[in-house]
Amino acid sequence: MPIDGLLLNKLIREAQIFEGEKIRNIYQPVNDEVLLQLQSGFLLFVLKNPSYLIKLESKPNMPDTPQNFSMFLRKKIKNAKIIKIEQLGLDRIGYIELSVIDETFELRNYKLYFELMGRNSNILLIDEENKIMDALKKGVSPKRSIMPGAKYIPFYKREYINILENENLYDLNQPFMGFSKISKNLFYEYIEKYDYISFVSEFLDNLNVYTFEYNGKKEILAFKPVNFKYDEFQNPSEGLLNFFELQSMNSRFLELKKRLEKTVIKEIEKYERLYKKLKNEEKEIREIPDLEKKGRLLQAYLYQFKEKTDFVVVEDWETGEKIKINLNPLKTPNENLQVIFKKVHKLKSKEIHLKERIKITKKMIDYLYQLWQSIDFVEDIETLMEIKEEMIQEKILQDKTKNKRRKRSNSKPYEFEFNGFKIFVGKNNIQNDKITREADREDIWMHAQGIPGAHVIIKTNKKEVPMEVLLFGAKLAAKYSKGRYSSKVSIDYTMKKYVWKPKGSKPGMVLYNNFKTLYVEPI
Repeated sequence: MPIDGLLLNKLIREAQIFEGEKIRNIYQPVNDEVLLQLQSGFLLFVLKNPSYLIKLESKPNMPDTPQNFSMFLRKKIKNAKIIKIEQLGLDRIGYIELSVIDETFELRNYKLYFELMGRNSNILLIDEENKIMDALKKGVSPKRSIMPGAKYIPFYKREYINILENENLYDLNQPFMGFSKISKNLFYEYIEKYDYISFVSEFLDNLNVYTFEYNGKKEILAFKPVNFKYDEFQNPSEGLLNFFELQSMNSRFLELKKRLEKTVIKEIEKYERLYKKLKNEEKEIREIPDLEKKGRLLQAYLYQFKEKTDFVVVEDWETGEKIKINLNPLKTPNENLQVIFKKVHKLKSKEIHLKERIKITKKMIDYLYQLWQSIDFVEDIETLMEIKEEMIQEKILQDKTKNKRRKRSNSKPYEFEFNGFKIFVGKNNIQNDKITREADREDIWMHAQGIPGAHVIIKTNKKEVPMEVLLFGAKLAAKYSKGRYSSKVSIDYTMKKYVWKPKGSKPGMVLYNNFKTLYVEPI
């Protein structure tokens, strides 16, 4: 929901506590924000989507170099006295009336208008003649000009109905001033349950705002959403900070998850290309005996061939068969022979390391798919930050805070209880390693067979684990694996004492033996 005129009304009424105070300084924390430092607090204008103003107790971080618009405002209205802060009707427009002594020691009366219209938001300084002195965003449109010297025309529709002044509200299609689609619907729900007089009385009587869930999204409203469960805040700035903190956390979570997922997919593609290349080289290795034989035959019959040619046919003295040897027609037979011997030597040298490289690459691909699986399943920012930390440690992700001390996340695994047995499920590779490492030797360890998935630990307390508990644990292992959408998943299980982590292996990667297998449907 955009910040509507009703919510802005309460934010402005809250900001009116600054009336009579002087502006000590003006800042731009970022390009589309303007911060007024007053005698008893701060007033921040956010001029992007969503746009709003908010009262702050402390100053946020500031850039080292002030921006041009804040420098202009400092020159014109620093030390100005705030006469009043007003809203135009119930629209998303308002102004701060200012009185200041200018550089010529003349008393000036200015208005600092703020238009909080999403991406079209702006803040403008207007002189006594209603002319624009400057604006954060300048431009010319068919309806008005936002340029220094132009007459200021507010982006304000007087024909819209102000519900605080008009009781004739029975047509839902009427254009209401300052309402979003959601707040308009909820307004009619309110007056249907109570009445118009109650709405106006309660709205003007307090500054309360409410956050609630609406169609799966967190919303904020300037009046009580009567048919929804809500959280109530007695001042709008507090409610708005809470609302945006939740939004910011969710946005940060989704943005980070998308970035980590994109990085892992890119790594998987890179290593799969490498694996394909190595497997092709492995095919060439298999050609060594054939190449050696052709080299020996060409060497034996070399005296017969002097001219350049694209192939020669010789007799294999072991089988008596005719063998065709393809040559490079730009080289002599002797030069072709040297090329064959060099290729054989190169392939033999490569053969020593190739099998190990294929093995390492395959393990890396398996690990990356496991990592991707962890990112796909993650539900909270703490677990995601652990995955990010793991990716930095494994040099999959670049560490941009090398000279800073990073705060380590410490999330917890899923914990279940079934028939008196505790069951732990790792949310990521770090947790998988931790719950497996900390498990007792007789605890049951479970994992989906041959596919990425979580480690599952059933705490036995040295008791025999009934089959129904094993099946429940196996279903959890299936749910938190790549096979979660399959009808049946093979789940291996064994005692923890038969699980070990090879030296130098990646996080979450283990080996195990003495296992049994259950075939279950994911929960």
